[in-house]
Amino acid sequence: MATGRYGTSGVSTQAANAVGNRFPSGASSAAVSEKEDLANFISMITRDETPFMSSIGKTKATGIYHEWQTDELKAPGNSRVAQGADFSAVTPDGRTTTGGDHGAGGGVVLADADRNRSRLGNYTQINAKTVAVSGTKRAVDQAGVADEYAYQLKKRGTEMRRDVEADLIHSLNVSTPGSASAAGTMAGVYSWASNVVNVASTDAGNTAARISNAGVTDAEAGIGANNFSTESTSANVGELELSHIDSIMQTIYEAGGKATKVMLSPKNRRTFSAKANASGSNVRRNIDETGKLRQAVDIYMSDFGDVMVEPNYIMGLAANATGTGGTSSDEVSIQDAFALVYDPMWFKMATLRPMQEVDVGQNGDSTVGMFVEETTLECSNPNAWGVIANIGA
Repeated sequence: MATGRYGTSGVSTQAANAVGNRFPSGASSAAVSEKEDLANFISMITRDETPFMSSIGKTKATGIYHEWQTDELKAPGNSRVAQGADFSAVTPDGRTTTGGDHGAGGGVVLADADRNRSRLGNYTQINAKTVAVSGTKRAVDQAGVADEYAYQLKKRGTEMRRDVEADLIHSLNVSTPGSASAAGTMAGVYSWASNVVNVASTDAGNTAARISNAGVTDAEAGIGANNFSTESTSANVGELELSHIDSIMQTIYEAGGKATKVMLSPKNRRTFSAKANASGSNVRRNIDETGKLRQAVDIYMSDFGDVMVEPNYIMGLAANATGTGGTSSDEVSIQDAFALVYDPMWFKMATLRPMQEVDVGQNGDSTVGMFVEETTLECSNPNAWGVIANIGA
């Protein structure tokens, strides 16, 4: 073994190995000293918007079962009376005449004034995301991150909002109470749909529906229930057509509503624009400041009002949902399966606990925290909007 200050020793060998592990073989001495060129930022490459949730209103919940009321008018009928008729001769809706003067033993019997009122409700859902970052990770000088814990916490908050958006418009969740052993779930949008156009049932030759409408009986009874039970896993269903939008717009109008938006998956958004451009009518296109004409159709003018057409990327994500059977065999893909035709005024996010950061504290050498919120969906008028279901895969 050589001797001397820089002789062949274990120290020099280790130093040589360290250099060899870090830099490519054959690197010049100049490359060893060069700094890495790493930009001091991180680009988030995932979409983070929540189109449906951002379009609707907000309200406050005061309990784990949030309720509201609806009422309805009697169908148009006969309210004519003779000139000078007294009270006993008048039989407006809600009253029955038994003969004689109004008073004890006869006349008019009043029915309950609130007979057409219904109470609807939805259970709150607790959403949470946790973060744990080691002390070393927080201490290390990192490019693009001033504090790893704060960065991860913000990221989890954004992820949680996307989770809620998916629960609202990309699931068949029913309203169920939570417990110490099971998470509660809020009923999503489709649980409240009373106006449904099924593509599979309206297009000739498409008889096997991925999802079928089972009505809103449970929702009207006060529990948001899943209106779409699975019938078949077959994808033998048709494309979205303008006639489907016309049909659901008519159904909504006849039920007393007026839609202002159509929300579609990216695939169905393109299909819609292609069909609308091919039709050459009933569409309005935006022209930007340079005078360029966009091929995308932004507004569709139906016989029952104009609707804004908007894509929602979450509706196009791969996802399975379980129907009312509640077993895995009932699961079907709901990717691109729905188009939502609605007015945002009839929906609100009812918040029991707003999104907040909870400082859990130290767990050994890690800092632990979480984002948590408790919220649910309020649909104040199930008759005033609708869904196009079973759009082809």
